[in-house]
Amino acid sequence: MQFTSAELLSLFTWVVSAFGGWTILVSAFVYYLADRMTKRAIQNEGAAISRALATLGHELKLRESSYAKHVDLLLKYYSIFYRHYRLCQNVVNQDALKQPDGTIIKTKDVFFDQLEALLIEFREGEGRIRLVLPEHLLSIHEDSIAAFNDFKNAIKSDIYDDKYHRDIREAFARVIEVKRTMEDGLREFFRTEHLLRLEK
Repeated sequence: MQFTSAELLSLFTWVVSAFGGWTILVSAFVYYLADRMTKRAIQNEGAAISRALATLGHELKLRESSYAKHVDLLLKYYSIFYRHYRLCQNVVNQDALKQPDGTIIKTKDVFFDQLEALLIEFREGEGRIRLVLPEHLLSIHEDSIAAFNDFKNAIKSDIYDDKYHRDIREAFARVIEVKRTMEDGLREFFRTEHLLRLEK
């Protein structure tokens, strides 16, 4: 239904006479103020959200950078851990190695020769590692120190009898158990951290 301009004018006049001119002016002014306040509130909220997003973006960049550094540090830690494991494994698998020149070297002598350099390398980063490792991996780290020390103590004997071989196999079994637990924990940590990064 369409109104002509004359009908609209008469409708307007009727509304003004029924409600009074001031009521319409006040209503229009209230509508104008409400509109302005709504727009201003939306602008303020938009600005607050923009600031929050900028802060969140900065924090995510810092976390990504920190995550990359932590991954490198944890991979270096595991590399040292694994080399230590391989030294132990060599002692368990054979008592001596025959060199190309015909000399025979005891594997436990090789173990002790290489162990010191490995421990020096480990000590250089241990403080940072202890800060980065999640709590459950830090506990496994403590277990690994005990397992490696037990193995080292087991191979100190100079008598290569059945007891010696049984003791080092038992000590090495503990090292293997700790290694598996450490690997599972690191895999879970890397997978979880990677998924968290993808979600963000």
